[in-house]
Amino acid sequence: MKNYFKHYLNYVAVTMAVASFIIGAICLLLFKSSNDTGLFGIGYWFTFAAGLLNSIMLILVVVHGIFRFKDYKEHIKTIFVVLANIPITYLYIGIVLY
Repeated sequence: MKNYFKHYLNYVAVTMAVASFIIGAICLLLFKSSNDTGLFGIGYWFTFAAGLLNSIMLILVVVHGIFRFKDYKEHIKTIFVVLANIPITYLYIGIVLY
């Protein structure tokens, strides 16, 4: 996957977003299959930490994209991948609470 990105920051941002999605899905599936409150706490704090880190990475990618406007297509793709985690997170929270 590293070959798809010219800028290392975009690679890190996409990798972090995909990892957050996978770990979040695993936490959700484990919680729903066992109804263990400990898994709810782990998932809650993971969601908080992942949201914070992904927000920071989003800001970094936007700033990097402003300064390196020549490769704007790569930056826009990265921004969309990172932003895709927001509705997925709300969907997961809705599944857990209802």
